[in-house]
Amino acid sequence: MAEFLKIKKLTVYVGEDVFLGDIPFFKALMLEAEKMKIAGCTAYKCIGGYGSEVRGKERRFLINFSDPINLPIVLEFVDREQQLEKLYPFVEEHLRHGMAEVSDVNVMVTAYVRKQIEKAAAQRKNPDPKN
Repeated sequence: MAEFLKIKKLTVYVGEDVFLGDIPFFKALMLEAEKMKIAGCTAYKCIGGYGSEVRGKERRFLINFSDPINLPIVLEFVDREQQLEKLYPFVEEHLRHGMAEVSDVNVMVTAYVRKQIEKAAAQRKNPDPKN
């Protein structure tokens, strides 16, 4: 019978035109997560969307008239709850135009996942795989 691991997923929705200093916010957030040794992140560049602003209708001038700018970016970070919580203050402080959500995820424990858990645990200050 399959074994599942209960973890958390932080999903952040932001526009590619949102910056933190001189770099796009989504890149700054990914760098911060990497420093904190968050288990994984996937970034998606979407084809359109809206919230408080419509994204993906503008056109790039003198680059390629058919390429939209200002597209939505969706970032999904996954890790154990205690580890993912370390990223929350950064998101809380710096996310100005976007939204963040947290959800429970059940990850199937495959041989690869088991090895990754052991590897990540060995690299953290507290090498207990339960942390």
